Amino acid sequence: SEGSQGTTDSYSCNMESSQSKRSASFSEQTSQPLSEKDMEELQSTLPPDKKLKAGREYIWNRKSKRKAEYWKYYLEYVENGKLRAECKFCPKTFAADGNLNGSKNVKNHAESCLGNPINIEKEKGKEKQTKLYFDQEHESSELKCGSRIINLNDVREALIHMIIVDELPFKHVEKPGFRHFVQVACPQFHIPSRVTIARDCLKLYYSEKEKLREMFKTCQRISVTTDTWTSIQRINYMCLTTHFIDNDWKLNKKIINFCPISSHKGEAIGKAVEACLEYWGIDDKLFTVTVDNASSNDVACAHLSRMVRRTGCINDGKNLHVRCIAHIINLIVWDGIREHGVCIDRVRNAVKYVKNSHARILRFKNLVQKANIDSKSSLSFDVPTRWNSTYIMLETALKFRRVFSGLSLPDGEDLNDNERPPEPEDWEKVERLVLFLGGFYLLTKRIFGSHYVTTNKGLGEIASMYDMLNNWEQSEDLNFQAMATAMKKKV
Repeated sequence: SEGSQGTTDSYSCNMESSQSKRSASFSEQTSQPLSEKDMEELQSTLPPDKKLKAGREYIWNRKSKRKAEYWKYYLEYVENGKLRAECKFCPKTFAADGNLNGSKNVKNHAESCLGNPINIEKEKGKEKQTKLYFDQEHESSELKCGSRIINLNDVREALIHMIIVDELPFKHVEKPGFRHFVQVACPQFHIPSRVTIARDCLKLYYSEKEKLREMFKTCQRISVTTDTWTSIQRINYMCLTTHFIDNDWKLNKKIINFCPISSHKGEAIGKAVEACLEYWGIDDKLFTVTVDNASSNDVACAHLSRMVRRTGCINDGKNLHVRCIAHIINLIVWDGIREHGVCIDRVRNAVKYVKNSHARILRFKNLVQKANIDSKSSLSFDVPTRWNSTYIMLETALKFRRVFSGLSLPDGEDLNDNERPPEPEDWEKVERLVLFLGGFYLLTKRIFGSHYVTTNKGLGEIASMYDMLNNWEQSEDLNFQAMATAMKKKV
């Protein structure tokens, strides 16, 4: 036991000796502050946005005894007589005495600090990790194996795109069904809250807005179209759309304003359009304004003509006002088909009678099969304010005229004249009317486009329409002859 006691005393002496040496060495290091040259060299090892803290007693050994690689990401300093380490890329500090504190925290932080460029590269590498997927072929039951990159940022952008395009509420991301779907489809994706989604959508709006503003700076001339309407809440709205050619010679269509206005008067519309153009900085690039053929729009374009005389425009804005050809055709056609209101109402009521009951629809389909009518068309209602929908309704109903005669449509002396079932004379008028309106329908489809240029087609299409009216004016049918004459007065 005396031998073991001697060994213990010897070990204790050695420990005290080593600690005293380390303390002496530590005191020796801290007793001498760093020179200005040493501080400059130490500062050069830091990132540009990182500065040495004033008053802190830093220790810098050019030949450090720290062998671990992660120690090069730290600065050592003395605080209250204790050795500590400060991260070079963030404000975090750790106790750094290896004999008392260990180095686990220092190592873990070095591997996870987001300010360290090496860790940023590691995160990018994680985004490039490919994962297997299996697609089932539609024609066979075989599974096709492949790989793709799963980028969680792209998944989040796709979620924002879905919310905006599908007009979903922000709280859609908090619904249990959607969360279950995401857990199955992409378990590693963290679903944001509805507040975060709303913030991301707003951020995307501002981003796209700035992109559009930069795009406007590169184009030379911009044409605009505008329209106004009243909602069911009796609020007046205006929509302003721009059309321009970019540097790649592509025609662009962008909505730049959708706002309430005080009234439908021309002066109010003109001031709203002018304010919007000034806000986007394109008031000096205005080329044409295309609007419906209405008196209020004449006043609005007169107001904008005075604006472009100040800002500058081709030919001093004399050709600024462009009347919408599609709207003019709409007015012409309505004046024409008003003469055939009775036969149109009768066909409309017949279609409405069939579509108002599921049993009648089945009965109608059975009669179509028995009549051997080979047509995939289906009956459709028309919108009273759109003549092209009336044309489609008449064209479709005309294919099933034999079927309507087999139905027991309501009839009686108590019904008005336009509520009775269509008679053979009505179908003959509808047949000629469909032939007559077919030319206008094709004309509208050719010129009614916003993603391709239609100005170069306008004159030729109007000339062909005028020739068609001349031919109908010489028709033997007095009704169609009168209709063509009335239409020519508005061409």
